[in-house]
Amino acid sequence: MSEFHAENPLPQSADDLNAQYIACPHCDSLYVRPRLSENEKLECTRCHSIIMTNKVRSSERTLAAMIGALILYGVAVSFPFLSMERSGLENKISVIDCISVLWTNQMYLLSIALALLIVVLPVSRILLLVQVVGTIRVNGRAGWRNARALRWAQFLEPWSMAEIFMIGVIVSLVKVGKMANITVGPSFIALTVLIVLLTWTSTAMCRSTTWAALERKQ
Repeated sequence: MSEFHAENPLPQSADDLNAQYIACPHCDSLYVRPRLSENEKLECTRCHSIIMTNKVRSSERTLAAMIGALILYGVAVSFPFLSMERSGLENKISVIDCISVLWTNQMYLLSIALALLIVVLPVSRILLLVQVVGTIRVNGRAGWRNARALRWAQFLEPWSMAEIFMIGVIVSLVKVGKMANITVGPSFIALTVLIVLLTWTSTAMCRSTTWAALERKQ
């Protein structure tokens, strides 16, 4: 679509400024805030990044994905992650076992970091998004609590590191696989699907549309 540059004098108040203009988050180029049609987007002419989008049924798809993510997380922490068998001896381990083993071996900081980055922060972000998009979808009421929840969800996104954990596990499997028979459990599969689902949600969720819904229903 065509780009919108700010050529008129800027409004005096901050609220008017936010309502009429939008800045590129990457290069700070200023544009007049447009009214986008469905699936339309505003692209920066300087750095070619996407500034605004208007995705169809964004809240419904995000809510469904987040509820699915909660179910997958329940499976991921409740069932065995991996099982190892050698010489007739078998040992199973879950995600919670990984955290507890580190704590038992006095690796307290690593155990706490693993619990936060793999379980606590990702689940917190999912619950925050469920609160925001669920409220918009069900009763249309927003309020400052949902705006704050969305800010926290965006802040926590880079700290949800389930995919980093999986990369480490796969690297370890390559090394350990020659010494024992490794079998992946339901938790491994659930966590893999969860990572794919969260990645898809990042593209399915329209942040500008969500913020617009929050502002419109204040």
